[in-house]
Amino acid sequence: MGQINYTINEYGEIIREDYFFSQVKGTTPQVLPTNRKVWKIWLLSFLTLGIYGVVVMFAMAKETNISCAEDGKHTRGFWGAIFLSIITLGIYGFVWYYKWANREYEYLTRNRSQGGILSGGSLVFLMLITFILSFASRYASTIAMILYVAQIIWGIFVMSRYVKQHNTVNKIYNLNTFGQKA
Repeated sequence: MGQINYTINEYGEIIREDYFFSQVKGTTPQVLPTNRKVWKIWLLSFLTLGIYGVVVMFAMAKETNISCAEDGKHTRGFWGAIFLSIITLGIYGFVWYYKWANREYEYLTRNRSQGGILSGGSLVFLMLITFILSFASRYASTIAMILYVAQIIWGIFVMSRYVKQHNTVNKIYNLNTFGQKA
């Protein structure tokens, strides 16, 4: 196997030069996935104790950097987002999701698509409801199970809306980049 070269970009992220980050630098474009399924993400996340969900989430963020490159913004990668979330006691996580969802919503608006489901504010609002449900299920003894199930269902709803929006962004990017053959 050949030697793998690593670089550090202007955002302080370590990048493998043989990985699909090469697209961000403007070299060979890649067709982005458009068929992610929420049930697969949930099942594989459950089987891998949450690791798969984190990997998919940050892969989707990198795809957003590729598809939304024209806006000049950057969605921070895994280590930066985790580090800042720890330092800010989780607040940066909401900011990160807000900025990410807003980029995709604006991309869909610029491309006149009807797929703009969640702006950053609405995604964070839906996440806060999930967060509140998780706390309520801990303190309400008689209805704890109902609230816990509601939290899971609500989380699936929020995630399905966002994955649908992300798939739409990738479809439009593929169509704009590769034409009808994408």
